[in-house]
Amino acid sequence: MLGATAIEDKLQLEVPKTIQMLKKAGIKIWILTGDKIETAVNIGYSCGLLTDDLNLVYLIDDKFNVIKDKLRRYAASLGDRRQKDNSIGLIIDGKALVHCLSLECQADFLDLALSCRSVICCRATPKNKAQIVEFVKHSTNAVTLAIGDGANDVSMIQAAHVGVGIYGREGTQALS
Repeated sequence: MLGATAIEDKLQLEVPKTIQMLKKAGIKIWILTGDKIETAVNIGYSCGLLTDDLNLVYLIDDKFNVIKDKLRRYAASLGDRRQKDNSIGLIIDGKALVHCLSLECQADFLDLALSCRSVICCRATPKNKAQIVEFVKHSTNAVTLAIGDGANDVSMIQAAHVGVGIYGREGTQALS
């Protein structure tokens, strides 16, 4: 072996417990992160947002027509279970997210995302994060809450009905 390296992206204390309490309160939780897919999925499992009983659906592609077709197929397959709690976890990357938020795909994306028990958006830019919050805020009657600890979370926090900037490992940027 020439060399090896390991990086541990640990959750802050009490995050898994807090997420479980929020879920028990009926709050739907979406993770919006700049992390790569593998890291985000591992964090999803470690905080209890993803579980072994969920069927994971991946929307990962940079081609508009591919994403549009997948969204339509997934949304159609839900039938009368649309926008109800299903044992589905949606994993979506930033490139696919751009297409999902386009006017042509928004309705199917919303149907699918609101039908999932968990949603994780990976490789999301600060702009993507704010766009998702704005989209959910204006497309549903839900009150949005955004919690973040870094400069890349500020626009998302500002877009939400309730924004919480916390002092964390990434510093105090989100507190501004």
